[in-house]
Amino acid sequence: MSPDSTNFLQAFFDSQQWTIVAVVSLLVAMAGAFFEFFGFRSYRQQRRTQKLLEKSFGSELYGPETIERSTRYYIPPNCSSVDPAQEAEIRRVMPTEEKLFEKIDKYLTRDESGRHLLLLADSGMGKSSFVLNCYARNQQRRKSRRQRLAVVPLGIPDADDYIAKIDDQPHTVIFLDAFDEDTKAIKDHRQRLLELMHACRKFKRVLITCRTQFFPSDEEIPRETGIARVGPRKAGEEAKYEFWKLYLSPLDDEQVEAFLRKRYRWPFGKRQQARALVKKIPLLSARPMLLAYIPDLLESGAKIEYAFQLYEVLVEKWLERESAWVEPEALRQFSERLAVDLYAHRQRRGAERISRVELAGLAKEWNIPLDDWQLSGRSLLNRDAEGNYKFAHRSIMEYLVARRWIEGDAACNELELSDQMKAFVLEMIPQHLALKKPVSKSLKLFIWEMLKSSVTLKRPIPFDAATCDLGEFQLRLRAKPIANLKEENVRAMLTKHEFFDSHLNNEGKGIAHLYEARGKLVVDYATGLMWQQSGSANQLSYANAEKYIRDLNNQRFGGYHDWRLPMLEEAMSLIEPKKLESLYLDSVFDRKQRWIWTADKESAGVAWVAYFSIGNCGRFFVGYSFFVRAVRAGQLNI
Repeated sequence: MSPDSTNFLQAFFDSQQWTIVAVVSLLVAMAGAFFEFFGFRSYRQQRRTQKLLEKSFGSELYGPETIERSTRYYIPPNCSSVDPAQEAEIRRVMPTEEKLFEKIDKYLTRDESGRHLLLLADSGMGKSSFVLNCYARNQQRRKSRRQRLAVVPLGIPDADDYIAKIDDQPHTVIFLDAFDEDTKAIKDHRQRLLELMHACRKFKRVLITCRTQFFPSDEEIPRETGIARVGPRKAGEEAKYEFWKLYLSPLDDEQVEAFLRKRYRWPFGKRQQARALVKKIPLLSARPMLLAYIPDLLESGAKIEYAFQLYEVLVEKWLERESAWVEPEALRQFSERLAVDLYAHRQRRGAERISRVELAGLAKEWNIPLDDWQLSGRSLLNRDAEGNYKFAHRSIMEYLVARRWIEGDAACNELELSDQMKAFVLEMIPQHLALKKPVSKSLKLFIWEMLKSSVTLKRPIPFDAATCDLGEFQLRLRAKPIANLKEENVRAMLTKHEFFDSHLNNEGKGIAHLYEARGKLVVDYATGLMWQQSGSANQLSYANAEKYIRDLNNQRFGGYHDWRLPMLEEAMSLIEPKKLESLYLDSVFDRKQRWIWTADKESAGVAWVAYFSIGNCGRFFVGYSFFVRAVRAGQLNI
């Protein structure tokens, strides 16, 4: 026994040596030993799980880095079903908010009516982590309770061959992971699903994981597998097997706390900091994959409001770690270009992976040295057992592609962005516009499509599209008045633009407006015009209407001083082909102004008027009285 340990024991058993300092020191030492012991136990359990996976199946399909990242600190989430009211057959709807592993256990042992399950979730929600941990959990059971499981990630180029090689298929449950990363599914998800179901028709059960947003709409999520039932059917059962649907839920507060306790056992200060960060950034619990990067986020001190900012911190911290052997900006450029190359050529390669030889060729072409790649579990890239490289998580690749795309990289021109890339771009747009960076034609088209969808879905877009010149997508209307506008000219104009007029062109369809209400103003992105939401409180003669416009400009109504009377074309562009609340006018406008003056005249004493009450236009003496609804030019850029 060492002298130090002898002295310690003497002090421990001698009550006269029990000073406050000694007692506190002893308690701290005992607490440290306690946490070290249980931390070691947890670490041993994680390592046991990792080794089990690598020996069983995973090293050549997932790679040790992916397995380590998926099993370390893993917290099983809950699962939920879709709203039962949205399903024609409520018996197909799984109960909501159950423990995921318990629910899957029921699925694995239920009768033949539920042979096929779709496990859906957003990016970074832990679909692949679930698959790996579920497999390991099953393998650790007693043999009598163990299922025969097989797992195939669909992101590899030869997934079909792996499926075909699995023996004893009638007694095997197969997990097909990441349907959204299958290059054939990206091209035609319906046909690819039929192919996979045919390849797996003999398996006892089939579970497929996929991003929810991979399908264009809820209606696109498949219901039938295409596999016919064999033998007698129960009453009400379909002739073909159907998919059951299950959704991963974000981690709740208790699950996040469990993760933090597992990740930060000691010291408590780190756990407190991590807890405060999670509360400040709800996105972390919404995407459990990002919880693993809390240390990077704590170090950065960055203000996070959007998901893309989280990914930017991850990239920046990685660049810092690798700066000892390669210049950070060069490495960033290489990573972004590699992401674009992997995504653009995924069909040719059969996967979003690249061989070491081809990677070295790209590095040489782009003048980036790759001799000393340091690929740890927290790197952007992982290497599988066959020497192929892929991004540690697909969403990291998607972030880099989105960043490159919004900057106008020509290599991205022909790319069809994934749902996650679109989400990243949508978040990046305000910053991009605020910095007054060039707006590519592709980005303008993207903004235009977002505007149209926001109108359809009746939700605002998270940026001011008026700061972007969208003129090439807008309907170009005449912006100068005509002093002798005749009826035949008006009829030709209505026909040209297909404007509705109950007298002169009653078959006109009108235009698809893209209105945005801004208090007293209404922007119509379809024409690039800004209107008064209401207008004059009273009917005015033409001379007083012109004075009303001058007063608006003198008062800088809405912050502008270029208001004017609308051209007849502009006024008629507002006419709807059907009545809405008693007027042929969208309800975004005030209903009082039932007819308005325009800037066009037939002669010096006769001007054209647009009638929203009866959906047409006509000519009246300028001494008559009508309302005014002012408009701003802003034809191409509001």
